[in-house]
Amino acid sequence: MLSSLPPQVQQRLAVLVPIIALVVSLFVVYPGWNNWRDLVRKAEEKRTKLQTLKNTPIPMAAAKQPAAADTPSEPPEFLASVREVAARAGCSVVGFDLTLPPAPATGEKELALGGNPDPAKEAAEKAKKSLVKPVRGKIEIEADYQHIREFLQGIQNAPRLYAIAGVDITSTNVETTGLLRATVEIERYVLNPEASAPIGPAP
Repeated sequence: MLSSLPPQVQQRLAVLVPIIALVVSLFVVYPGWNNWRDLVRKAEEKRTKLQTLKNTPIPMAAAKQPAAADTPSEPPEFLASVREVAARAGCSVVGFDLTLPPAPATGEKELALGGNPDPAKEAAEKAKKSLVKPVRGKIEIEADYQHIREFLQGIQNAPRLYAIAGVDITSTNVETTGLLRATVEIERYVLNPEASAPIGPAP
């Protein structure tokens, strides 16, 4: 069929056909090949991630101890737990008060109206009904700011339930340059021995 064409046309076709084939390869075949390779690579990555997820066991919910028994050994056990957290965080425990006095009751009695209920008595009655009572302790540590932050994070992640009630950081009364002193109030929870037993269904 091409032999019937004039020689000039055949020469032009001989030059244009390779050029056209090259253009098709550069702008059609090569990009399509690259896209196909990218799709294969992404599919392989997703397949690997899916297999990893299938092989990873479901993490169990972290079980925190909500409260400890109100025994004579509870305060020293609490201090030992705090010292362990401080050691992991690179902090030094320089002071502690394991049982802070309760905050004084506030409020005024309105004698003209017969007097308001005594806040102290109300708190005592409420404490008797609660199965768990909070106990606050004060811990003093020395470290740099970063390690103090690690200590606070360690308290929050401790196996026993603690709540940070207050933090005071200062550079006074610190002998070593570069260290800070942090006074941390930690609230822990103990089982209330004065609490009334919950009333269950009648037998």
